[in-house]
Amino acid sequence: MPLHVRLSFAVLFYLAAVGRACFGQSKKSESLFPTYQQIKASQPEIIDQVPASNTFIKTTAARVNLFNYPPKTVTYYLNDQPTTDVKYVKEVLNNKSISVETISISSPTEDGKRTIRIRYEAL
Repeated sequence: MPLHVRLSFAVLFYLAAVGRACFGQSKKSESLFPTYQQIKASQPEIIDQVPASNTFIKTTAARVNLFNYPPKTVTYYLNDQPTTDVKYVKEVLNNKSISVETISISSPTEDGKRTIRIRYEAL
């Protein structure tokens, strides 16, 4: 075998042996991922969420009987259409193909009348 081939093998063997020690990990790590303590911020962060406007939406689920008020004292607004016909309102609300979005019951006026606004969507 020619001398330059033997020398190139020797150089390659030397680089492989020394390069592994210089560039490889000398000690295997036990964990591949950092622990929580290693990545935790030094200062605790405070994140405040402020709504875009000063309005707040309160959502509650409750059972309300809309029909136990004295007769002729309630005006119902179904999607902004006024009616005093209780049977019609019951018929619309008992329909399975609608979804009630909001119900708003106003306080009674001085003469004892109140307004109930119901917004619904057809499914």
